[in-house]
Amino acid sequence: MKSKKSFNEEQITCKNCTHVFTGNFCNNCGEKVYSSHDKSLIHIGEEFFHFLTHFEGAFLTTLKTVITKPGKFSLDYCNGIRKKYFKPVSLFLLLVILYLLFPKFQGLNMKLETYAAKEYGFTWLSHPLINNKIEKENISYNALAQRYNAKSPTISKATLFSLIPLAALVLAILYFFKRRPLFDHFIISIELSAFFIALHYLIIPFVAFITTSIHKPWERFSWDGNAWLTYTEIALDILFISLAHKRFYGTKWVVTIPAALIYLYVFGEWIYYTYRLLVLYLTIQLC
Repeated sequence: MKSKKSFNEEQITCKNCTHVFTGNFCNNCGEKVYSSHDKSLIHIGEEFFHFLTHFEGAFLTTLKTVITKPGKFSLDYCNGIRKKYFKPVSLFLLLVILYLLFPKFQGLNMKLETYAAKEYGFTWLSHPLINNKIEKENISYNALAQRYNAKSPTISKATLFSLIPLAALVLAILYFFKRRPLFDHFIISIELSAFFIALHYLIIPFVAFITTSIHKPWERFSWDGNAWLTYTEIALDILFISLAHKRFYGTKWVVTIPAALIYLYVFGEWIYYTYRLLVLYLTIQLC
């Protein structure tokens, strides 16, 4: 008994690469042969449903793994276990997009007045940039500050991607003895940076915003200037980074804890400083 014919047994010229083939997919570039069903509204609904279910499953699996087993997501991804997870870059991009949706969460963004103040240590770059911009465009400092402060929130959030290679470089130096490919350091740096952004610039500000909005007495627990909140953030950073480092690199605690503390210090002091200089330069040029 003859089996049913496949969708297409006749020879077809691929519309994408002009390769001649038979079947439903081009065996040269993978382009699909579309039927009338693929152009129907029902098919659009099917694709939308598939996207939602796949997105939800992969995202929730990734989120659960990152929260409950720091470092496992990156370790699995580097070891080729990827299908059940959200892609690392997509996870980071999603967090940046969420961050962009909340303009009140200032986060790493600083006003031009802060960069221009001597006590913050940015004047060696900010003053020449500011003076050059004022002279070039013949505007006042106040006008420039107004333009800068309106432009910088978007640029500061988009520039968050610069944190990843800087963090990967630190990890590559700290764990050079593990002889891991640079790719692996990039993947774990994405997970660490994603956690850092989610905790410091989405979760904590959101909790602070909600608590201060619900009841006036909670105002003493606001986002700025709270010692207990700062200590809580640092404790969570150390805990997450230590667990992620140990699981990903497979080191003993005697190595993991000092390395995690060094990473957190360098990330907070050197990387943030470099990042803020980049934001200052880009914003001055584009505003």
